[in-house]
Amino acid sequence: MAEEREEKEARNPKRDLWGKFESFAKIAAAVGVSIGSIAIPYIIQKTSEESQRAQVFMQVMSEREKADTAIRQEMFKTLLANYLGKFDGEKNATENEESFRKRIVFLDLLNLNFQEYLNARPLFDDVYLRLEAKKKERKGSEEYKTWGELQQDLIRVARNIASSQSGMLTHSGLSRKVYLEKGTTVCIRLYSEENLFELTEKFEKQPLEVTKVGRCSDASIQNSSQRMDKTYPAIDVELVRVTGAAVLVKMTPYQESFKNGTLNGVRALKPILIDVSYFDLPYMDNTRLFDGRRFALLLTSIHGEGAEINAIVFKGEFMSLRDRPFFEEMLQKLNKDAKTN
Repeated sequence: MAEEREEKEARNPKRDLWGKFESFAKIAAAVGVSIGSIAIPYIIQKTSEESQRAQVFMQVMSEREKADTAIRQEMFKTLLANYLGKFDGEKNATENEESFRKRIVFLDLLNLNFQEYLNARPLFDDVYLRLEAKKKERKGSEEYKTWGELQQDLIRVARNIASSQSGMLTHSGLSRKVYLEKGTTVCIRLYSEENLFELTEKFEKQPLEVTKVGRCSDASIQNSSQRMDKTYPAIDVELVRVTGAAVLVKMTPYQESFKNGTLNGVRALKPILIDVSYFDLPYMDNTRLFDGRRFALLLTSIHGEGAEINAIVFKGEFMSLRDRPFFEEMLQKLNKDAKTN
């Protein structure tokens, strides 16, 4: 009998292996049930605690945002009531140095607290023109100097705010300063010139100039019909006239195309006239480029019939409230993301 049993076991090794596997599975199942009975309630508890913490955090953030919005709303009402209401009620009274200083302080407060929500250039222009009228009335008197100093204080406030905004925007962008004389055109490249070249009149490569006197279209091009690797934005800026605290410039946008890192194509777009003022702020006064980025022209200083202008370029992700997308644009983006995924 023993010999027969041994012979059967030798003939059925798979059956013996399956029996061992079945025993192991039963043991593993029992261990799994034991671990699950402990781990599942623990995981549920941890998930619930994390969810509660996230809910409390969102509630605190929401309440803080509501409180901050309420404070800003009251501040905005108060400042505008003081600026527009009070001074409008005193329009028949004589404007004096103190009233103008209050106007300048109010403008400073408005821009420091609401610079992403309010384009205050009309208010700056209004105060500047009022001061200019006072200067003309008091020309030749001791008060003439006072009104001029107030104008400089107004410009200083605007320039400080513009400088602060420019520093934030160009942290990952770039800026180009150029000096313009009346009737002179300067080409400004609104991109990094690193490892890019342009051709000379003899079609020899030379490092690309980011700013140069003359038009961008004057560049030497070897064969613009070739397929290009990269296309970057550039502008021509021509000073037309100087008017008080602003300059009128003629701006011509360009698309500059490169082949193997060398400028080999220039396409001019429609020129436009732009009024560039001391009171322009880049958060509000900016233009979207064809490559998605944005740029702004800021007036730095005026010297007789010449002016210094700073062109800043920054990421297109920046979006003030006035640039919030239209409903159709949001739908297009959602459809595009859905197709991508």
